[in-house]
Amino acid sequence: MFYDSENGLGYNYSCINCHNDSYYSYNFSNVDDFVCVLHGDDDLTTSIFKVFVYVMYIAVFVTALVGNGLVCTVVQTTARMKTVTNYFIVNLAVGDILMTLFCVPFSFVPTLLLRYWPFGAFMCKAVNFSQAVSVLVSAYTMLAISIDRYIIIMHPLKPRLSKTAAKLVVFGVWSGALVTAAPIPIVSKLQRPSLWHQTCEVDICGELWSSTEQSRQYTYALLVLQFVLPLSALVCTYTRIAHTVWGGRPPGEAQDARDSRIQHSKRKVCFSSQLNFHFIPDLALYLPDLALYL
Repeated sequence: MFYDSENGLGYNYSCINCHNDSYYSYNFSNVDDFVCVLHGDDDLTTSIFKVFVYVMYIAVFVTALVGNGLVCTVVQTTARMKTVTNYFIVNLAVGDILMTLFCVPFSFVPTLLLRYWPFGAFMCKAVNFSQAVSVLVSAYTMLAISIDRYIIIMHPLKPRLSKTAAKLVVFGVWSGALVTAAPIPIVSKLQRPSLWHQTCEVDICGELWSSTEQSRQYTYALLVLQFVLPLSALVCTYTRIAHTVWGGRPPGEAQDARDSRIQHSKRKVCFSSQLNFHFIPDLALYLPDLALYL
């Protein structure tokens, strides 16, 4: 509350997550006496909601770390699990672990606990960059898995991807993700967009582009590279795979048809043999009698 002693007026100024007007209240009797106070009666900050969100964040964090860590451990310690497909799955798990470490805690603390960025300028750049890289790695790895499955199922007689080639693909996935996300640490900066941030000397972490057009173009590029192209490739490859697996003749039916043809050929051979052994000798017996009529 800002109180104007001359006019007897009071003013409230607040912001949520540094942009909205429901989480922060600025109470001061004059310009020099400025206090930031969180609203306690907001629906999003009730005790029940806080407990629910805290439990969900902790559950997601622990489950993601333990689950993906087990995947990496099993593939690394079991010789028969070191296949090309499992290399891609491990890479996907590493990307998920990276996202868990840099997304969950660094979005939980500023958004729900402090509602400002307390980690400094370097971590602002590092966290935003790591989050983007982890998402891109996951998208590109799923694309690599779908292409590998497509080649194996649609072209089973062709040589499979070697482990060395798979490692090169993984290297390409990370290189592509790093290059795609390269602009993010450049534009990620600490900002104080409101009077509350300026007076309380707290910051938010966000992208600050030199122009709106650059931000729009990069957003569209990310949309295409991170979502549209991988999704289109996944739909095409798995649609062809599903058509081949479900629409084609199963191997068992093909073998049954082959066995039926072989059995039919055996019957013809057997009938021909019986004809030779039974009919032809009997015909020879009647040949002298037939000669009398000639």
